[in-house]
Amino acid sequence: MKTVDVVSKAWTDTYEEIAAKAQVVRTVLEQRNIKMRSGSALSQLLSQADKLSLAWAEQVKPDDRVVWEAAFVNRLADAVTNLPDEPGIQEALKRMAGSVMQPDDRNTSQGKDALWELVLLSDLKNRGVAAKAAEPDILVDFGMGDYPIACKKIWSESGVEKRVSHAAKQLAPFKNGGVIALNLDDLVPVGKVVSVPTKELAKAVLTKFNLDFIERHRDVLQDAVMGGKCDGFIISTTAFAVLAEEETSAYLASQSSLWHLGDSSPEACQRFLAFGHTQGM
Repeated sequence: MKTVDVVSKAWTDTYEEIAAKAQVVRTVLEQRNIKMRSGSALSQLLSQADKLSLAWAEQVKPDDRVVWEAAFVNRLADAVTNLPDEPGIQEALKRMAGSVMQPDDRNTSQGKDALWELVLLSDLKNRGVAAKAAEPDILVDFGMGDYPIACKKIWSESGVEKRVSHAAKQLAPFKNGGVIALNLDDLVPVGKVVSVPTKELAKAVLTKFNLDFIERHRDVLQDAVMGGKCDGFIISTTAFAVLAEEETSAYLASQSSLWHLGDSSPEACQRFLAFGHTQGM
């Protein structure tokens, strides 16, 4: 198991910059002829960035919820603005425009599913990986043909096996192994804040969160790899953090862990290790 640092420094932008990026998201949607209703969940979420910028300009302490949701907007905006001409994300953007997007809303959301796909695609591209939005969710090329990644949000502990099974079915037609990328953000308790002194300690907390999830569901993950359903997993968690010793105390921390089995087939190991190499593994 290998942890990968995917914390974007842009998630600590100034409040004015966050508000500006929220406007860029609106512009991207408009340019792609995707309608975002006034009062929709995404519209309300983007407006939190404007509220935060205004509060800062007026030297008024913003509500904690505004700060948290504005940090989430910054993450969303980074993903969308990093993929302005990506042809395969049109449907994902439509799902985001019409779905619940608030980070503390624990209802299942096609929009949050779509955001996870875009965030991962953006992260891969930032690492210099040749990647595109395509079935099953993302295809990457690191010299071993089209390598598929199926992205899944985990909504509950009881639904893990079903989500992994669905992802495995998405990978099957490619006959080239592939990775199942699980996002655990919605397993973090509502209102939970990681309160630690530094970024490194925040990442350690999230790494443990990922590891604990792997241990709880080891049988499901192991069966998928040993059964040839996938080569391995990406396990990723993002949470709001308050870091007492950092220059920017309000922070959105994210940690991804790569997991596979060394005693899976030689072909699966070779593919996953080659993919892992692109991630700094």
